[in-house]
Amino acid sequence: MATMLKFLRGNLVFGRSVGKRFMHSSAVCMQDMGIPYRGDYSQQAADARRQWVESVTKTSLSSLDGWWEPNDPFDEEHLIANIENSIGVIRIPVGVVGPIDIHGKYASGTFFVPASTTEGTLLASATRGAALLNKAGGVKAHAYRQRITRAPTLYCNSAEDAERVGGWIQSSLPILHEVVASVSKRAQLKSVDFFIEEEKLNLVFAYDSAEAAGQNMSTTCTKACCDWIVDNVKELDTKINDVMIENGLSGDKHTSTINALFGRGVSVVARASIPNSLIESVLKLKAEKLIGGIGRDHQLKAMPSSVVIGNVPNMIAAMFAAFGQDLGSVVECSQVFLNIQKGQYVGHVDVELKMPSLAIGTVGGGTALPTQSQCLAMVGCQGEPNSSRKLAEIIASVCLGAELSLLASLVSNSHASSHDRFGRNRPITG
Repeated sequence: MATMLKFLRGNLVFGRSVGKRFMHSSAVCMQDMGIPYRGDYSQQAADARRQWVESVTKTSLSSLDGWWEPNDPFDEEHLIANIENSIGVIRIPVGVVGPIDIHGKYASGTFFVPASTTEGTLLASATRGAALLNKAGGVKAHAYRQRITRAPTLYCNSAEDAERVGGWIQSSLPILHEVVASVSKRAQLKSVDFFIEEEKLNLVFAYDSAEAAGQNMSTTCTKACCDWIVDNVKELDTKINDVMIENGLSGDKHTSTINALFGRGVSVVARASIPNSLIESVLKLKAEKLIGGIGRDHQLKAMPSSVVIGNVPNMIAAMFAAFGQDLGSVVECSQVFLNIQKGQYVGHVDVELKMPSLAIGTVGGGTALPTQSQCLAMVGCQGEPNSSRKLAEIIASVCLGAELSLLASLVSNSHASSHDRFGRNRPITG
């Protein structure tokens, strides 16, 4: 503490003594001085900010201290490009789902999958689903597509000009490939599509981002392409009046019919064929009731672009937290399609979960944080070739089991009692 106070008193921020600034806690002073050490990622600055917040809010934040010690020392690189104004770390419990047997194109073997959550029953339910799938012979998974998109709008003089510019852009793809290569070592431009709305030329740039999720990469590359277009469109004796880097057509952070059809991130499907006898012994209900349950759920939700029971968003959020993924992408990644029907073989039920938009990566972002890096190592996904597709097959397989388990608990009316058993929804007594 003495060392920290010495550090505070010995440094100047915005021309004032940090020591003096940290000694005041009034609202007026707080508004006047703002957050200290903005742009400084050192441990001293982060710890000083936390003490400042404790002072001005009159609260203790001691649980945020400690960083990644004792296993990993503080490293500024863990914070740079991941967070601003850092004051510590949040610790969320991490559990494990499994074992789950996966027979995928990229993920093959038995996996124990980490998941970080405060949602009681979630991991127990997912593990029950995994047990069912294992007894049925495991999950067949296939990651079949990978594309990350960014969708800018170019404001032209007229709809006619927008059409001409759109055609010219598509004929200029070889040059745009070079533009992308000049700003990114990983990204590869796959296509550029356009949709005209009066004078607005709405574009959709699609990239292969290799093992990165590619959210920021696609933005950087698309900005470079738009700059080139603005500078060179004079060949058509016209001009671009304005540019907006994202118009919403990419589906970034929200559901999208376009992404349901064409995907964003890794597109993956997980399937299994389950004997009726296993559904009765593991899920404790008749196969016909499981099949009928999903029909009723779909009718009530009436959402043509997404068919999901409810555990997929929970499981994605839990695995994303463990694997260092973008938590803001949970919404778009949860746009999935679950199908349960009488099996091709007599006495079986065929189940399938399609996930067209898993915006994930095994490099970049939070994947390098100590905890998240170790969790990725658990499943063998640390930037190796095709590791993003492998991770997608693992996530889809776990989500399939979780959905089946939840649906079974809903149609068998055991959902509330399961939550009660694991510490949720305790009835009020007395």
